[in-house]
Amino acid sequence: MAFTVRRRAPSPMLDLVCGALGGALATWVMGYALRGTMKRLPWKLKREAQWKAFLQGEPSTVKTAVALLRPLGVQLHGPRRKKAGNVVHYGYGTAWGALYGALHRHFPQAGKRFGLGFGVGLFLFGDEFLVPVLKLGPTPRQTAAGTHLSALVAHLAYGGVTEGSYRLLRRALA
Repeated sequence: MAFTVRRRAPSPMLDLVCGALGGALATWVMGYALRGTMKRLPWKLKREAQWKAFLQGEPSTVKTAVALLRPLGVQLHGPRRKKAGNVVHYGYGTAWGALYGALHRHFPQAGKRFGLGFGVGLFLFGDEFLVPVLKLGPTPRQTAAGTHLSALVAHLAYGGVTEGSYRLLRRALA
């Protein structure tokens, strides 16, 4: 007597959900990678990055949250600014993870090298292009080398965790 296993048909919605969950987890891991890299930078790079960050003020995620809520008449003060920035950060990371999951079946090469290309692409698009264009932060030339390095490492972690989580969830739920 032979048993056959019936596989479910591909589900775009499941791909999207698995990608979104992977992106949310990757966003959380990314924060640890960013802080860990900054701690391990050579002293000169670390001091330069900290000084430039101090001069540039709030993170781009906080600036985005403030800009999005301003037309609604919502003013953010104190710790609420940081919390709103975290919501923007997790929303951005989850949305990119969802898009990654939705497109993974159609562009399987995106998962090659375990999502590291995806992480590099997001670093280049988000940190190096979008943030300066939207005037949410400094240009790449105005950014400290240590900040570039730690952000790149954090985005590599994001890409790898997004891909790994997507694969695990997709296989478990297929």
